[in-house]
Amino acid sequence: MQNRWKLFYALVALVWSLSAKGQENTKGDRAPEPIAETTTKTSTVPLSRAQKRRQRLMFKKPNVKRTARYEYYKRMELVAREKQKMLRMMAKPQYSDFAYFGHKRKPRRHLPYAMRYCKECGIRH
Repeated sequence: MQNRWKLFYALVALVWSLSAKGQENTKGDRAPEPIAETTTKTSTVPLSRAQKRRQRLMFKKPNVKRTARYEYYKRMELVAREKQKMLRMMAKPQYSDFAYFGHKRKPRRHLPYAMRYCKECGIRH
């Protein structure tokens, strides 16, 4: 079985090489084909004002900001931004940091003569 495949591949290689050797390259012998001039100037017909307006309206881009799909993706971007902002806020320490003293927001540090007694935590700050 393998001998048959070897013989087949050998014959294909032989035929391929003989066919490539028999080809002639006559492209260099031929004269170059004349290139047709495509730069002929066409005359433009002057358009009336109404026709110009019609053409402008025809090629005017539609306002895509009013489509439902645009509104949807715009809203999704806003929601994603809000979520990222919320995650950043949640990552900040609130109760694990001792400076909060159990407060929701970090209490201000007043000068010693301006410190007040805090009812929430029982510390002067």
